[in-house]
Amino acid sequence: MTHQTAKTLPKQLKAEQIVKGLIQKHETSLLLNNHTKWLPHLQEAKNAVFDPNLLQQALTGNSRSTTSNPCPTTMEKRNALDEKKPENSREQNHNTDPAPRYHSPMPAIVLQILAENIRVTSLVSESLQQRMHGMALSELGAFLRSFSDALIRFSRDHLRGEAMAPHYVPYLLAAFNHQTALSSSVSSLQPDGVASGILAPIEAALDELQRRICRLVLEALQLELQPLFESVPSRRWLSSSELLDCVCDQTSRFCQDFWRVRSPAVKLLLAEAERTVVLQYLRALMQGRLVCRDADERTQAAERLRHDAAQLKELFLRLGLEENSHCAPVLLALRELLNLRDPTLLGLEVAGLRQQFPDVSEDHVSALLDLRGDVSREQRQAALISLQDGSPPSPLTGHRALFSLVPAPTPSFSSCLPSGPCS
Repeated sequence: MTHQTAKTLPKQLKAEQIVKGLIQKHETSLLLNNHTKWLPHLQEAKNAVFDPNLLQQALTGNSRSTTSNPCPTTMEKRNALDEKKPENSREQNHNTDPAPRYHSPMPAIVLQILAENIRVTSLVSESLQQRMHGMALSELGAFLRSFSDALIRFSRDHLRGEAMAPHYVPYLLAAFNHQTALSSSVSSLQPDGVASGILAPIEAALDELQRRICRLVLEALQLELQPLFESVPSRRWLSSSELLDCVCDQTSRFCQDFWRVRSPAVKLLLAEAERTVVLQYLRALMQGRLVCRDADERTQAAERLRHDAAQLKELFLRLGLEENSHCAPVLLALRELLNLRDPTLLGLEVAGLRQQFPDVSEDHVSALLDLRGDVSREQRQAALISLQDGSPPSPLTGHRALFSLVPAPTPSFSSCLPSGPCS
């Protein structure tokens, strides 16, 4: 045994005796509480996400450092967990990172505290480490559920007007970054020699949290776009790009802060935002607001779909969404259905549409045939029969649901097949 080892061994033994004494006297929970007092700080982490002061500072470009206005006990926790951290890193803004993106140190603090507790108990015994690991995961799971519930209440109160948030969408984007930070670092809670599946419930909870935040953001976008699509389709829509210009301007303004979200979440948000715009467009087309009066109006409608698809493509390419993630090409497929000169060939176009979009239904096709305005009952039924009798759609890798998310008006009795939805 070297002199240095002999010198450090008593300190290690003393530390183990202290920890074992705490366990014998107050059980594992007291060790956890006394070591870092992290249980109350999980609630503090959740509250920090919705601190209006933090977000307001981020939105106005406030560059005050974390240490200038720390959350209660944040400095205390930092000193306990990372006393040797370089001073210059403590001056980093806690509201935005250097990019700058919406940022808070809370996810890192929570995970560092949990990991430190697991590490400390590993110095005592493997069984204690396992107990501490289980407790840490349990508390983190409870925190994620509480955070998710808080998001729902926050959104509900805002949308009902009970507690209007001045920066509602930026709050949700900040929450997205918290979820991303937790997801990218949760593996730090994986002790050596423990099966990887032990983190599966936490990872599933984080995935569900991401879906919930994304859904709230998209619902906010949808509410902003609904009034703009009330005149689509219409004769004003046929003759001018003004309506879609307004849609693109509104969408661009809504998405302008997406760049403050960390990758890969920003790509997910952009893809879902583009799909939301396309879904709103499809919903409007299905409402039966317009029936083309002649071949010229059908040509106009087909060209409007082509133009609008190109405009949406340009918008989202500019926002940073890769073309292979776009849903707007569905408008080009519908354009072919309107542009067909001979209605007796509609069956072929409908069968091709089903191959590209397997979730298209009889009701959707019937609404599109109504928009044409020149389809007889016999031609309609022949087209719908081709939808039923055609070969099964080929499986499309990465196909995203569109038509199944778009309600179609109930068709008239005369347009229904005996085996259709009206039978």
